[in-house]
Amino acid sequence: MIHVSVLISKGFYKKMTVTGHAGSGDHGFDLVCAGVSSIMVGALNGFDALTDSVGLIMTQEPLIEIEIKHSNELNQKIFEFVLLQLKTIEQTQSKYIEINEKEVTS
Repeated sequence: MIHVSVLISKGFYKKMTVTGHAGSGDHGFDLVCAGVSSIMVGALNGFDALTDSVGLIMTQEPLIEIEIKHSNELNQKIFEFVLLQLKTIEQTQSKYIEINEKEVTS
């Protein structure tokens, strides 16, 4: 299963961590994993091209992490857009992807 963890502080998105494998199909034919991967690579590219206030991590392991260092309108909108795309997949593929949003105090 793909796990998406979203941290929110004082109404602002702060961090998104995506881990795991969907397991919805054979290796190379997993459409849920392909969809999530496409969304996240697009997110990394968008944040990298449009803002410098975000830390980005992508590893060989199934891990992608986006951390907002300094919130602004642009990075919040990009984050919201990415989260909306992932929620769209979750609506029809909840067996393979789970999104948890958590309010934090920092």
